[in-house]
Amino acid sequence: MSKIAILADIHANLPAFEAVLRDVEHCGAERIVFLGDIVGYGASPVECIDLVRKHGGDCVMGNHDFAIKRVRLRGRLGMYVGWEKSLYFAGLVHAAEALDFERASWLERLPYTLRIPDAIAAHANLHEPESFDSITDAVSAAPTLRKLMGESSKTGFFGHTHVQQVFSGSSNDTQWLDNMRFHIPEKVPCAVMVGSIGQPLHETDLRGAWVLWDPAERVVELRKTKYNRLRAAMEIISAGLPLESAYRLLP
Repeated sequence: MSKIAILADIHANLPAFEAVLRDVEHCGAERIVFLGDIVGYGASPVECIDLVRKHGGDCVMGNHDFAIKRVRLRGRLGMYVGWEKSLYFAGLVHAAEALDFERASWLERLPYTLRIPDAIAAHANLHEPESFDSITDAVSAAPTLRKLMGESSKTGFFGHTHVQQVFSGSSNDTQWLDNMRFHIPEKVPCAVMVGSIGQPLHETDLRGAWVLWDPAERVVELRKTKYNRLRAAMEIISAGLPLESAYRLLP
């Protein structure tokens, strides 16, 4: 089985996405899987959707992707007063107005879960993937770990939180090979949070975050990619999006 690059939460950040794709070309992966939230926050929803589709289109539904249909139906006049200052709603309106019917329809058809070699993927969780409830600690991870325990493939990959974390039954279940790579035993349920390409929320490391999955060896490698964050921030500002969406990319 070939290695798989798993990318989440691109959030219309084209400079970050392009930089990660260049890294993926040299990491030995033969497939890319996307964990949703292609759009939102960033300046380039059309370009990012087109790149996802160009690279196979294996993508699950994210909460921002899901919301596009409703925003397109409402239009600007249907938004609440002050939406322009909301990072969430301003990014959605920007994306909804930028997408044509065909691209928006493609987003609407994305599945909530996707089975990949020896694993399963969803945007936020596996126990209620349509809820988009976050996995942030052992308590919130427990329902998904129980769900994974009943699956033939007990490894799950998720995004949504914008940070890289690993949750399993106990701290001894995963076997760390070095600071960035760990092995998941075959019968151990494990939820891997892959981080975000377009809007990382690490306190100090704002590189684009993603993972490389080797299903044959059952090894996950946490990856980080440098990109031109100033360019991405300037594109957000030029698009008329909230300044905070740009500031979040900068040190």
